[in-house]
Amino acid sequence: MNPQHRFLLDQFQNTRPGRGQTTQRPEHLGTQRRWYGLKNEQRRRIMLDFIAANRDLPYEDWLALIDSLYKGESYEERCAPQTLLVKFPRYRRQLPLQQLEAWLGLLEGWAEVDSTCQTVFTAKDLLTSWEGWRDLLESLSGDDNINKQRAALVLLTAPIAQSADERILNLSLALIDRLKAEKDKRVAKAISWLLRKGIKQHRDAISDFLDSRADSLPAIALRETRKKLKTGKK
Repeated sequence: MNPQHRFLLDQFQNTRPGRGQTTQRPEHLGTQRRWYGLKNEQRRRIMLDFIAANRDLPYEDWLALIDSLYKGESYEERCAPQTLLVKFPRYRRQLPLQQLEAWLGLLEGWAEVDSTCQTVFTAKDLLTSWEGWRDLLESLSGDDNINKQRAALVLLTAPIAQSADERILNLSLALIDRLKAEKDKRVAKAISWLLRKGIKQHRDAISDFLDSRADSLPAIALRETRKKLKTGKK
């Protein structure tokens, strides 16, 4: 195990579980992994303190630490890379996308997937290396692994709200078309999420898409997105 990983694991193990939390398996998070009962903010604070003490962490060590954490046995370890990815944007943009795809294959359940994919990678990240990201997202959406399918959609939820670039919109709608028949709630809810986030920059296009796919989109996506269009609320 990476020595910095060992240090962080000790922190997770020795932190008192958050109020109302339990150390039983977190089935509500979609995973069967060990759980130390930490709230997201507790885990994030541990990671921020580590980063504050290691601001000069070399890229190679950053990469090795994240790789080691993604192979950890607990939920907290698999979610910990989120903060390292967010707080080292220069390193994040150097990350080989093949490596990211491999890491996504190690995640289980909606919460682990979202920890890496939600509000971590930005529109700027995608547009700076558009062809690579397009190929990655198309690959994820076509994978048999339902967690990778969800990842393809969730990775776009921040960029589609941040940018009016039609490449992001068109790819998002294409992936939704590809996955809209999937019955698993992890995908159906991600479709709803992506459509609702798209309203900020692409309101008319999202509205037209709903009208043209009303008979084929998941009911939850159709219902929630129409509500968002009408009321501005989730």
